Amino acid sequence: MLQVLTAVKKEPEKRQTKGLFRTKEEVITPPKSYTDEIVEIIRHTCRFDWMMIEHVQLGDDVLDYVLVGPKGVFLVRINRTTSAVHMTNRDCRLETPLGWKNIYPHPMEELERMTKHVRSVLKRQCGQAVPVTSFLIFPETPRLKVERIKANCAETFDVIDDVITKTKLELLSEATIKHIAYYCSERQVHK
Repeated sequence: MLQVLTAVKKEPEKRQTKGLFRTKEEVITPPKSYTDEIVEIIRHTCRFDWMMIEHVQLGDDVLDYVLVGPKGVFLVRINRTTSAVHMTNRDCRLETPLGWKNIYPHPMEELERMTKHVRSVLKRQCGQAVPVTSFLIFPETPRLKVERIKANCAETFDVIDDVITKTKLELLSEATIKHIAYYCSERQVHK
């Protein structure tokens, strides 16, 4: 389990490199992980009462991130495709060297099915309805075109912060938050 505000900035790495005539010290910035990006973006919106759990397996689905806080449960699924994506309510297409290729099943249908499943599981576990919001993020795609989609789909993790900021009601108590976070951490898949 990871509390959102515990992320520490990584220092750049320094190493000696051999140049043509002399050695010099080169500064290499460490690679940024998706976890660091999410924490950096939502650090100011989500204070100490939020928790983030990585790689949670609920049923057949493995969720990349589950954020639990007073405003509800936020599921984040990452699609790591490196080609351009065009998505509408009816179809999802990837750009390939041979043209556009339709993807079945539609990622949004999978996300909706997963969200409904998580809602029903959490309702059974907590004894009350728990607000669940899901996100589909394409961080590695060079171009994402989204048309007429009601779900939260974006290229960056900024959409998570926007939705959390717009959610005004705080519906979950501290005990419920801890119960959900414990339930999710028990189902965490360690990679």
